[in-house]
Amino acid sequence: MTRYKARLVAQGFNKVPGRDFDETWALVPNTAMTRALLAVAAATGWEIHHVHVKTAFLNAKMDKEMYIKLPDGFDPDGLEEISGLKLALYWTKQAGRLWGVTLDKELKDMGAVLSKVDPCLYKWCHLVRGRVFILVYVDDLIVAGEKLAGVEAVKRSMSAKFEMRDMGEVKDFICMNVMRNRAAKTLTLSSPGHTAKLPEVFEMDKATPNKTPMSSGVKLTKTGEGLLPEGNRFAKLVGSLLYLSTTTRPDIAFAVGVLSRFMSCPEEDHMRAAKGVLRYLRGTTRLGVVYSGSEPLQGFVDADWAGDIDGRRSTTGFVFTCNGGAIAWASKRQSTVATSTAEAEYVAAAMATKEALWLRKLLSALGVDGGAVAMGEDNQSCLALVNNPEATGRTKHVDVAYHMVRDYQARGDVAFYFLPSADMPADGLTKPLPSPAFTAFRAAVGVGKDLGAAERGAGPGDRLLEDC
Repeated sequence: MTRYKARLVAQGFNKVPGRDFDETWALVPNTAMTRALLAVAAATGWEIHHVHVKTAFLNAKMDKEMYIKLPDGFDPDGLEEISGLKLALYWTKQAGRLWGVTLDKELKDMGAVLSKVDPCLYKWCHLVRGRVFILVYVDDLIVAGEKLAGVEAVKRSMSAKFEMRDMGEVKDFICMNVMRNRAAKTLTLSSPGHTAKLPEVFEMDKATPNKTPMSSGVKLTKTGEGLLPEGNRFAKLVGSLLYLSTTTRPDIAFAVGVLSRFMSCPEEDHMRAAKGVLRYLRGTTRLGVVYSGSEPLQGFVDADWAGDIDGRRSTTGFVFTCNGGAIAWASKRQSTVATSTAEAEYVAAAMATKEALWLRKLLSALGVDGGAVAMGEDNQSCLALVNNPEATGRTKHVDVAYHMVRDYQARGDVAFYFLPSADMPADGLTKPLPSPAFTAFRAAVGVGKDLGAAERGAGPGDRLLEDC
């Protein structure tokens, strides 16, 4: 415990749309953007600092006439029991948006330019102090620049406008632990605290660790039997796992994606599978995505045809790596039923192409231009469809929306090539793998041990990791 904090907030749940607020929005960047910025900064040796704006929302003026009843025991001089709001009080529906508009104006007055890729990324340039990128997550900001002088200049300018707490070099950001080794030019993103806490919360802290999050023979389905008496406990567990799987743990993305399909009517088998993921996490608490080297952006895409037992829909899996670690990934059930493996792979390729185009623009905005994005695909029929604008009896029904991949391949924005299934990193995002294959998948996407573990001294979780 470092400090105590109390905050007066509004009852936002009572607000009426159109009367009390018009628009709701907050500065929340895509998680892939945060990872991409940190990966580039680690490879180039940029300075990465973290600042926090104190009571950020109160820097914005309220845009509607609104009144608040003061709580019992709160009786400051000069205020009536019913008082009008002049500033965007926390928990008013529009507070996040009003703060975002205020911050945007101040950053632009400083000379920062809003990125066209994401409304949460700004770029500030100086002839002597170099480029500085500002990534905003509500009231937390990452300030990354080529030179320390540029980073300090941006922080001074912002401190003159807002009351801020300078956190120094980034150590934690939106619950992600950042461990950097400047000499080796490596950076690890992990969530050891959250990962270690989950088995304790769900009474699995004494369980034997698993080597994989889901056994290779598991096929979950809806039977309508053995329903859990408390479905909200299952939902709470899966929700906590979803956070990990979308921030620092791509190795559990497939297992968590499958479990999330049974949130409405969970059964005992589903809970047993979820506890299997907890067993795996117990032995790998300090795993995280490690960025090292200076490899260009590259993508890998795969699909598991008709893997969903209940609806016979296929599963798309793709992962994009940059500088040795994954910056974007997904394991998602397709929206339509594919009639062949080639069609399932083709749909997956289209989904991955959309992500590749955005990541290409993002890295370009960060000053990294790598040309066409190399895309590994393990299905020859799919590659034939990508490279040849033909319509056969087996593919003429495919939705036109998926054919966009052909145009971007022809334009040179993406470059699909054949990659054998044995070497496909995205395979672990479409199906449960046996232990040896899963270990190879984990290494291929850059999931490795927290580099700071040796400095802190190995703990129980680290010893368990050696066995996994």
